This record gives sequence, structure tokens and C-alpha cells, in this order.
Amino acid sequence: MREETPVLEQMRQQHGLISRQQALAKGMTDTQIKRRLAAGIWLRANRGVYRHVVFRETPHSRLLAGCLACNGLASHRSAAALHDLDGYKLDRVELTVPWQRKPVLKGARLHRTTQMHLAKPMDRQGILCTGIGRTVLDLATVVNRKQLTRTLDAVLRDGLLRPSDLYAVLVSHSRQGRTGCVAFREALDERCGDIRVPLSAWSRMVADLLVESGLDRPVLEHQIRDPTGQFLAQVDLAYPTRRLAIELDSKRWHLNSEAFERDPRRRNSLAANGWTVLTFTWSDYVDHPNQLCATVAKFCEPTHRIAS
Repeated sequence: MREETPVLEQMRQQHGLISRQQALAKGMTDTQIKRRLAAGIWLRANRGVYRHVVFRETPHSRLLAGCLACNGLASHRSAAALHDLDGYKLDRVELTVPWQRKPVLKGARLHRTTQMHLAKPMDRQGILCTGIGRTVLDLATVVNRKQLTRTLDAVLRDGLLRPSDLYAVLVSHSRQGRTGCVAFREALDERCGDIRVPLSAWSRMVADLLVESGLDRPVLEHQIRDPTGQFLAQVDLAYPTRRLAIELDSKRWHLNSEAFERDPRRRNSLAANGWTVLTFTWSDYVDHPNQLCATVAKFCEPTHRIAS
């Protein structure tokens, strides 16, 4: 019984596996699938997932079989192993699936989430898993503080992520009350508390946060001029059509020596030219992201719009 070339190629790319849906999409029929199973050419690797007998079972194939069976992502310690993070081995099957789904898979630990859209999937060793930032955050819910700190050390030491990347992951998930954010924040502050996040990076982080909340992307480093064209100021972020400026108080980072609050004359000049200025601190961003977004959203409403 010869295999169709497209089916074999799919199996080769997937650690010897194929799902029923994939096989049907390649042109096979249910009868053909049943014949291969009856003949022992295919073996059941998981619910609706089959492994060709010529491929031996491996930790990778077990993990991928679980992913294919529930259409989920490898996550937590399984994803950490795929990302080659120190201290993790591919000795378990941990998967993340959307909250509304409740699959039952033998030998697998399933994590249901309402934040699948923040997972940033990556293909690692032929298996889709959560992005490295999300993976580290997920680990905060299943490992102890000591191991979490070691993981943060490894990620930063190897240059896989920057402190700003990790804080951005924290804030984007904490907006929706994500489990594990407290432990992650504590470990992150302990490890990165004295590391400066450049103002330019922080501006991008705030811009991303606003976009994730449903707002338009603000303009970064926007130059404001009066009606005669005279330069008034350059602000961190802005919604020019709404004449809304956003300044980030970076005192903690000892940057931006010409910050808005240190120059009342500039603030007054902008106000006189019809601009509203909102100022946020690092604490506003990390500890109160929802309030930050809500404040900006209020001033972006049509009732606050002023023609430029």
C-alpha cells in the first residue's frame, strides 16, 4: 500500500505525524485512513492524529501529536524546552488552548486562556509554541521563584529579550487580569529594577499598549508648531488631528532632561495653541495600564476633537 507523496511529505515535516483533517485535505478518504490503521502502517498517536510506523515516537512527536489533536500551542515548560531555555527538558506535554474549548487529552496538561491573541506563536523545531516572552510569563504560574529568576537571567544573558520586551509582555497581559503577572512583575523588578529602559523604547511600548486597547497608533516624537510655523515643542507621542500630546515622565530613568513638566512655558504655549497635554509615569504604564488607556481614549472621543 503506497503512500501518496503529499501525505508522506507532510509527515516528514511533522515528526512522522499527520492529523485526520490534514490527511483529508491532501485528498485521502476516511476509508484509506482506516485501511492504513488496520494494516499497521499508521499508528494512533493521539485523538485524530496518526504516526507512520517507520517513524519512531519521540518527545517531539508526542508534543506535536497533542498540539494537532487539540489545535493548540506548546506552552509553559514544553515551550521553554523548545526555546532551549536553561533548566527545561522536553519531558512533558503542556499546551495552551482558547478558553472556550475544553479538550481532554491523555498525558497532557492543558492551559485554557482568553489571551490566545497575545501568544505570538513561533515555529520551534517543527512545533508551534508560544513566543518566548509569553512563555516566560507562563512559567511564572508553574515554577517557583528561584527557577523563574534563573529563566529571566538566561533570557537576558543570551540576548533573547531585552528588559523593555519583558515589561511590555507584562503590561499587555496584566491589562486583562492575567494569572501569574504578580509573580512575574516581582521577579522582573528584582532582576531588572536598576536597568534603564530607553525613553524611545518606552514610547514604543506605550504606543503598542494604546493600539492593543483599540486606539489608533499615535505619532512618535511629534514636532508641534504654531500657525506661523514656529517650533513649539517635540512631544513623546501625539494624536495631531486631536491636538493631544502625551509626555512620559522618565525621571526614574534619568532621561529626557527637557521633559515637559520641567518647562511650564512650553506647556502653557501648547495650551495656548489648543493642545491638550497628558503626562504619564512609569508606574502609570506598569501598574495602571487600563487607566492610562482609558484616559487617552477619553480625550480621543469626538467631543474632544479639535480641527487642526
